[in-house]
Amino acid sequence: MENSFSEHSRTSSYDNLQTDSSDLSKVAKNMFQKTKDYLSFELSSNTLDYELLDKMNQTVAKNIELMKRTSEDVVVTNEDLNQKFRDLEPLMKELEEIETTVNKLENAAYRLDAYTQRLEEKINEYVVQKQQPT
Repeated sequence: MENSFSEHSRTSSYDNLQTDSSDLSKVAKNMFQKTKDYLSFELSSNTLDYELLDKMNQTVAKNIELMKRTSEDVVVTNEDLNQKFRDLEPLMKELEEIETTVNKLENAAYRLDAYTQRLEEKINEYVVQKQQPT
């Protein structure tokens, strides 16, 4: 009887091994599929991140180029304004001189007006004295 037990054990182990092998194959295939799915997701996620970073870099580069052009335009405009100011500087000095002269003329006109009023008063006094009989 030992012999048949031993055969039965072998047959039973072989059957279990085939059943386990079939289940193991399914489990392995499932594991490999899930690992493939996970790695695919990780790779595609990284690819999407890199694509987003690339788009962001391109946008930043465009904005930097725009700011560079704007700052260059500001520099050119500032240089133009400085040149115009230098061109106007002699005229402004001349205007200041004219203003100084006008102020002097205005003061002279006020003094002349005051002198004219005093002279008129003296003339009126003289005329009044001449008209009075003495």
